[in-house]
Amino acid sequence: MDKNLYGKHLVMDAYGVDEKKLRNRPDLIKLLSRLPKKLKMRIIGKPVVLKISSTIFKYPDWGLSGFVVLLESHISFHTWPKEGFVAMDIYSCKDFNREKTVKYLKNYWRPQKMKIKVIIRG
Repeated sequence: MDKNLYGKHLVMDAYGVDEKKLRNRPDLIKLLSRLPKKLKMRIIGKPVVLKISSTIFKYPDWGLSGFVVLLESHISFHTWPKEGFVAMDIYSCKDFNREKTVKYLKNYWRPQKMKIKVIIRG
């Protein structure tokens, strides 16, 4: 990556994901533990996955939000289980292979449809 750039930001929206997968907190913690290793990035904070309660936000469904801090930046996601939707971000100041990352995420989420954007920061 060019020295004047500040990173690559992969933004993913996945639709038609199995509701059980979007509610499976232990598996999502594993995702946040394994994906950085696949990208050759280093975890510096324990992955966190929190249940977002409807009592807090007055939202009828609950989802999970997850985050892991990397030496190179972060990976995060937010799930909407009843809608079968997950939004995920991977931001890194270290370059990473977009195609391999998208393939890994498609295999993990198994969505009916995915939208991917890559933003070069800086």
